[in-house]
Amino acid sequence: MQVKLPIFEAMQDMLLKLSGIEEKVRQLVQKVEYLKKENIILIEENVSLKQEVEKYRVGTAGVRENFKDRRDGTVIHMQTQSEHLRRELDKYIVEIDKCIELINSM
Repeated sequence: MQVKLPIFEAMQDMLLKLSGIEEKVRQLVQKVEYLKKENIILIEENVSLKQEVEKYRVGTAGVRENFKDRRDGTVIHMQTQSEHLRRELDKYIVEIDKCIELINSM
């Protein structure tokens, strides 16, 4: 029969615990490496998305300016057209007044 010494058993327990700790440390190192790689990928994706957003902003700014210019041009055109129609109506009113005067003078 084999006799186990208490020191020997304590050493074996410590070695088992150290082995378990080493395995957990290896797993943590693997997780850290994975997270670092994932972080790099996410940073690159974030930069790419920011660039796309900036392109969109620049593109929509041009569209907005173009729309504003067209809208302003349309408003100016409508004002000009309205003024022209008022002048035409004023001419017709003057002619109608003359016709009414002629009819009344008969």
